[in-house]
Amino acid sequence: MSLKLVILGVLDYQNVHPYDVKRFLKHYDWDYLFQINDAKIYYAFDSLLKNDCISVAEIVENEKAPTKTVYAITEKGRAQIEKELYKLFKKDILAYKTIYPALLFADYADTYKLLFYLNERKNAVSHELESSFERARDKKTNPENSATALIIQNATEHLQADLHLLNDLISRIESGIFCGNIQDEVASFFKK
Repeated sequence: MSLKLVILGVLDYQNVHPYDVKRFLKHYDWDYLFQINDAKIYYAFDSLLKNDCISVAEIVENEKAPTKTVYAITEKGRAQIEKELYKLFKKDILAYKTIYPALLFADYADTYKLLFYLNERKNAVSHELESSFERARDKKTNPENSATALIIQNATEHLQADLHLLNDLISRIESGIFCGNIQDEVASFFKK
């Protein structure tokens, strides 16, 4: 996900403070899809500001709260929206999940610890999947055929695939048939 695209898209409609982007994502339950934190949001705003894609619209002073900087999109920023959009479509469609490299070297792990962490991950994925089902059932927030409904459907399908992988992997490890050793492949590659 391109956080810059989200920021520019929001700024094209409304001048905002970085925290407002986070609130916007949370409001539509998109924060769990994009795994965004404050540091990433502020870094993206700084980067866009340095590249003249956004500018400071106003600085709001408040005695009871920290100074708040509100940003606006520039013409360069509007042009950047399209570029960011195309960048996303051109990205590698085989963007592997973080678990894949770990699976390649699973033989380095203690079997009991590996199963513990895999079961922990399975429980987290199951929880996210149930949350996705709940979001999908909320037709008021996510009307049928809306972009949010499509995003939630896709996220749900990915979570189901992840859960299937984890169940299969745990079963193979428990039965002793999983081979997480790629030493032969590594040795073969580097002999070339």
